[in-house]
Amino acid sequence: MQEEVLQRLAHRFSHVTNGGAGVLDAETDVTSGGRTMASGSASARWREPRMMTAMAYGAFGLVYVIVNATTLIDQREALGRPIDPWQAWLLEITSFLAWFILLPFILWLANRLLRIRPMTVVIAIHAVACAALSLAHTLLMLGLRLASFAIAGERYAPTDSPGGMLLFEFRKDLITYAALMLVFHVSRRLVADRIPDSIVDPAGVLIEVRDGSRTIWIKPDEVDWVSAAGNYVELHGSFGAQLMRRKLGDLEAELQRQGFARVHRSRLVRQASIASIETRQSGDFDILMRSGDRISGSRRFRTNIKGA
Repeated sequence: MQEEVLQRLAHRFSHVTNGGAGVLDAETDVTSGGRTMASGSASARWREPRMMTAMAYGAFGLVYVIVNATTLIDQREALGRPIDPWQAWLLEITSFLAWFILLPFILWLANRLLRIRPMTVVIAIHAVACAALSLAHTLLMLGLRLASFAIAGERYAPTDSPGGMLLFEFRKDLITYAALMLVFHVSRRLVADRIPDSIVDPAGVLIEVRDGSRTIWIKPDEVDWVSAAGNYVELHGSFGAQLMRRKLGDLEAELQRQGFARVHRSRLVRQASIASIETRQSGDFDILMRSGDRISGSRRFRTNIKGA
């Protein structure tokens, strides 16, 4: 059952779609009439950062359930207040399942926040999201416990007050939320370290990222903006964020004919994706993309934007 859930997550979180970035296996033919897009192999989906985070949660979460349930049984036995083993297991499993239900949204948020600037806004979103998710987790967990105990013909009665229960769960949920975000970002870095050089095809139609026997293709008009990340660049668009080993200056030269312009020493934008530009008193400017992303630009590069 868990394998089936993970496969569904893989399908949901994979950024490779028929209308977006595609994957060509080594055996896929490229015809003169255009490139044939394949859906990609299962191994590629397992290496996607969100999928890696989901699998890590599944593995460590199950270990956590086993340790906590057995510990609770032993502690209650030692205190002379034994608990039925099925109840101990149920208490831990319902908490695990509640987080698992919320996991798709958490991983969507983690990927979406890659496109948000500045960092103060990201921190504020994390704070609100963590509090909201803790509340949702507690309510889901409570609902699962009430339903499960009722099915078993028992009555579940929390030992703490509602406020005390929320506070107790929030302290634990804060750690879980932070751990999930950390695993997501570590997974992204692990994936990035294995990504080889990328190129833009001669016709300027697709951005190509080669990875062993696979080739990932992204259309330039699917990219809204590009940011530098050390020796990598990060493409941002409807597909989320895609890291590739490439210097920003090299990619800029190849994408200029596709309508991309440098607006900052560490950022490029596709001009057709710009919704509006607001100039500050300093001469620097803020760009609102049609996707809703906000990007800061330097006055040094203002003339690179047509009509500016």
